[in-house]
Amino acid sequence: MIPSAVEPPYFSVVMPVYNEDRNVVTAIATLTREFEEAQCPFEIVVVDDGSVDGTVAVVRDLMQRDARIRLYRHRRNMGPGVGVYTGMAVATGAFVIFVPADLAMSPGELAKFIAASRHADVVNGLRSDRRDYSVLRKCMSVANIALIRFLFGMKLRQFNYIQAYRRSMFDRFYPRSMGVFITAEILVLARDNGYKTVEVEIEYLPRLIGTTGVANWRSIKKTMLELSSFWWRRVLRRLPPAAPFDAAAFRRDHVLPLLTQD
Repeated sequence: MIPSAVEPPYFSVVMPVYNEDRNVVTAIATLTREFEEAQCPFEIVVVDDGSVDGTVAVVRDLMQRDARIRLYRHRRNMGPGVGVYTGMAVATGAFVIFVPADLAMSPGELAKFIAASRHADVVNGLRSDRRDYSVLRKCMSVANIALIRFLFGMKLRQFNYIQAYRRSMFDRFYPRSMGVFITAEILVLARDNGYKTVEVEIEYLPRLIGTTGVANWRSIKKTMLELSSFWWRRVLRRLPPAAPFDAAAFRRDHVLPLLTQD
């Protein structure tokens, strides 16, 4: 019997993928098991960023067996972070959590996000360690955290790991960043708009198969450009944090044109 998607999901798991045919089956199976054990209604939204391997075929096969799995594809490769940007537009759950295809956390940690969501609008996962980081990447991570805390007055401890958001927040605001900085921008905007964020300690698991695309110089450059642009718009121009926002029009005009649905 194919599991039904009739029950409204409490959690939408958005999984941005690019050439992840060796990871995606295990990741989806693990997430499905964890949500079912927690008795938490869910959907899994896979956002493919122009994969050229067998990722799309693998996900299509999984969709035939489970109606809770959906697939959206970018019309071209757009880089790290865009899957988060677009996933928010198509998710239907009360909460949206973004999980990479390698999971990057111990499977049992998912329950912490579910529990914390009951009394918060944003659940910010705190990575337990950076054991697979190079010295340079560790230095860049520490500098990035310090810079965000300084420029935006944030008291959170981390900004770029797994996070869960109350989806209704994005009817009030929507991030403009389309790179790695997007998660930090969401946290700042949530704080500015009066939403409650809680932090949970999460056991980090390094990637075993494939490589990540977020630690190259191109990604670092884009992150700094987006951070600077956001700071300029928010601080120097003194834009109000809760400026009037037409969420439906923004999704229609800026997000959905990026996608094609299977």
